[in-house]
Amino acid sequence: MKINPDLITKDQLAKILGLKRRGVECLVAKRKIPVIRISHRCVRFHPRKVMQALERYEVQEVGRDK
Repeated sequence: MKINPDLITKDQLAKILGLKRRGVECLVAKRKIPVIRISHRCVRFHPRKVMQALERYEVQEVGRDK
């Protein structure tokens, strides 16, 4: 397995996303973002892949007619 130096921790991802640590844990539990499990307590994230996964939930707003 190739080691990727771009992997980040749960706290670092929370800061990037503007969430609390628990928010990231909820996204992982709901399987909405990809995670690399090194051990039960040690998890890492690839920021680009996380952002790609979250793009699926983006809602395009329709403009209002005046």
